[in-house]
Amino acid sequence: MKKVLLTTAFLLSILSVQAQEFFSDKRPVQSANEFTKKVNDISYDIDLIIKNNKEKLKQDLNEIDQKVENNQLTKAEADKLRNEKAEFYAKQIEEETKIQEDKIKVLINNKIEDNINFSTDMSAYQKQLVENKTLFMAELTLGNSMMLVDNKLKNDYYSGSGLSSLGIGLGGKTRLGKETSPFFIRYDLGYMLHSFKPKGNKIMESVNNETLLVNAPYDVDRSRINSLEFRLSNYFEYDFSKKKYDEFGNTIIKSRQSFYGGLGGFIGLNTNLTNSFRYQINGEDYNASIISKYNAQKFTYGIGAYIGYRELNLKATYNLNSVFKKSFADQNVFNVSLVFNLL
Repeated sequence: MKKVLLTTAFLLSILSVQAQEFFSDKRPVQSANEFTKKVNDISYDIDLIIKNNKEKLKQDLNEIDQKVENNQLTKAEADKLRNEKAEFYAKQIEEETKIQEDKIKVLINNKIEDNINFSTDMSAYQKQLVENKTLFMAELTLGNSMMLVDNKLKNDYYSGSGLSSLGIGLGGKTRLGKETSPFFIRYDLGYMLHSFKPKGNKIMESVNNETLLVNAPYDVDRSRINSLEFRLSNYFEYDFSKKKYDEFGNTIIKSRQSFYGGLGGFIGLNTNLTNSFRYQINGEDYNASIISKYNAQKFTYGIGAYIGYRELNLKATYNLNSVFKKSFADQNVFNVSLVFNLL
């Protein structure tokens, strides 16, 4: 009997240690509660088995003592019978608790397996919290392109026209240094469509390899000068996002979760310019679209900067070289755009 009780107590102490390990704050709460309930149920069943068999043994021993008093058994016969009863109920406790021990083993094995699965799932989950060092990116740009004359925004040649630029860029960004570094290099290849509105009755002409804005000999309406510029851009970006953690204390490493800014530049290739306008002669409306080089610079280069929050950023670029090789004044493109990060 003592052997069985000691074995049971030892088993429960081991189970208690296992339970403490599984009930750490790293385990899911629901799983811990379920495991605790099963442990309590098995502990209760073991206590009940021991209690019931002890009561039955006590009843049988009382009956033996009664028979001795009634001279139905001798002392030697009674001692032998008591030993037989004690061995019988000890075996009963051992067999019945063995069934509960098997349940405990299954429960612990399942818990260990769940723990392994949890660790595997957690490893996969942790990998998802860390973005790739290099990410593919795509952006759509809507903005306003302004022609600066001798670096003056207000001039007598061009007027503002609201939405006057459209761009698309495809590229990527790479984190510099460690996986927690806030520094990135941003690069993309795309195009920027610029549109400028001459003031008054002016249209563009190239005279003796000099680009001029001249007054048309007829009434001009909706005059537009359009250019398509292909750009290769590179920017250094700094991410101001603070570190974030999940419920398990894992660090979430993802960029552009808050504010960020960039500084850099671009080189480009300018295509032919198009001067599109509508005019009237003798009350009749005509449309014209003249495509020409207009003595424009083929290659362009400039600087840029942006500041953004999550999927949107405000970007400004300035073409350092003049649009035209020779003209009545230096003319440079300044663009301010709202950029939508598509990927």
